[in-house]
Amino acid sequence: MTALYALSALALGAMISMQPPINAQIALRLGSPLAAASCSIAIGLVMMLAAWAATGRAELSWPKLLALPWWALVGGAVGALFVLGGVLVAPKLGVAVFFVSVVLGQVVGAALIDQLGAFGLAGHGITWPRALGIGLVIVGAALTHAEALLKP
Repeated sequence: MTALYALSALALGAMISMQPPINAQIALRLGSPLAAASCSIAIGLVMMLAAWAATGRAELSWPKLLALPWWALVGGAVGALFVLGGVLVAPKLGVAVFFVSVVLGQVVGAALIDQLGAFGLAGHGITWPRALGIGLVIVGAALTHAEALLKP
């Protein structure tokens, strides 16, 4: 079952790599990065509402929403910033350099979250294999950025 989850994560990663260049094209055609990001997020909202309606698994209520910790509401803002950032940054850096930077940020942020046991998750210390993996991601990001900086 773990292999299925890993393959699912790999497929999601491959799919998400399409988002910034597609949204950049939407921005060019609409004439606005904010319009492109809004369009992307609106389509995502429609999809989530359709999936929610189709499954009928959870009833949303104001008391449940108001009981959420403040940090639980940050996820939507982070998603919107990622979409907008992808529209603005990926065309300038290139999609590969953009995503290497994103992955490095994710790995470092995830290691910190694991170390602290943040957001209600169990803590997972940084072991030497994890530290080595993070170091390799840092090296990969540095090499990718160096190659991009050497281009005329």
